[in-house]
Amino acid sequence: MAPVITSLSAAPQGTNQGSYGQTLTINGTGLTGTTSAKIGSRTVSATVNGAGTVVTCTVPSGCGVASVTVTTAGVTSNALSFYYIDSPFVSSLNPADGSAATPPSVTIAGEILLTTNRVQVGGVTATLTTPTSDAQVSATPASVTPVGASPWTQTQSVAVRTAGGTATLANSFTFYDTPTITTLSPDNGAADTEVIITGTAFVGSAISVTFDGVDADFSVNSDTQILAIAPAGPTGAIDVVVTTRGGSSAAATFTYP
Repeated sequence: MAPVITSLSAAPQGTNQGSYGQTLTINGTGLTGTTSAKIGSRTVSATVNGAGTVVTCTVPSGCGVASVTVTTAGVTSNALSFYYIDSPFVSSLNPADGSAATPPSVTIAGEILLTTNRVQVGGVTATLTTPTSDAQVSATPASVTPVGASPWTQTQSVAVRTAGGTATLANSFTFYDTPTITTLSPDNGAADTEVIITGTAFVGSAISVTFDGVDADFSVNSDTQILAIAPAGPTGAIDVVVTTRGGSSAAATFTYP
């Protein structure tokens, strides 16, 4: 039986696109006895399964479009095209930080990203949005366990894998613990009352404090204490919330007379 190849699949992306060093699977019929494959001008050693339907080999260096054939018992198969993909390049993230509990979708800018098949943050696989551009790709990191103590943040590397390889932005995304409020002192008073908010994870450059949804003036004394000025508010109990890049705290109760 003359050898016939029907499809090519380079790992890990499972397409006929790839790069040097990846494993190429050549599917077909009549492949029993195959010991080598030819990719472009390069002949490489290969192995075949017992059924004579699958040949595997390692992709040699190359570029552009390469013709792939196998030769069995002196007979050369038909040719299929294999497409070499250049290595990816990544330059920036937007945003570059977010909540450890509910991370945001992150847009990664760069080049040669259209074949992206995996994004990892801190070695953990993110949820990838199907790429539509060579210049950017989006993914949502998995939640991580909060630090639970100062500095209340953790910075991780972001790795983008494409058919052409992997590009990494080292220490590029920062996860923030969600802030908490443990006490308000005092927990009642009129407008302009100075209120000491004690809690955790009061860190970062994007902190806000609201009383009943109204922004309050405040100063951050430490990562566990904020001094806020109660704005004008309605009579009765209202919610006080601290928000950072880590998200919004559970509400604490402040009461206006």
